[in-house]
Amino acid sequence: MELTYYTDFALRVLLYAAGHAERRVTLREIAAAYGISQEHLRKVVHRLARHGYLETAQGRAGGLRLARAPEAVRVGEIVRLMEEGLEVIDCGRGPCPLCGACSLKAALDDARDRFLERLDQVTLAQLLESPATAERIRTLAARGGG
Repeated sequence: MELTYYTDFALRVLLYAAGHAERRVTLREIAAAYGISQEHLRKVVHRLARHGYLETAQGRAGGLRLARAPEAVRVGEIVRLMEEGLEVIDCGRGPCPLCGACSLKAALDDARDRFLERLDQVTLAQLLESPATAERIRTLAARGGG
């Protein structure tokens, strides 16, 4: 299963914000740090804010920050929020003589569910417990102008 860039960017934004919890970070800063278009990130940030994961403020002292504690943000819930569809296989896209009597779909759905269950056990705080990850996020801030 491959996650979309939309989900990847959402997780990066949240990690960046969590790694800089002491201040607001800007969209421009995050875009520069990761080398991602601000327009792509704007859509991601909007969705995360609309669902209560980020607080945003406009103006001179504006920017964004986590709206929840990093311990309360689970990777699995972000994946579910950002992904349009989580079907591993689409049995409806074409005629299949096995449709209705296929064990493959059930096996793949079970694997997807276990994947998400595992991601539900991982929080932003746990990801930032890695000294290498935390340091890299700090290094990105210098590159992004933060």
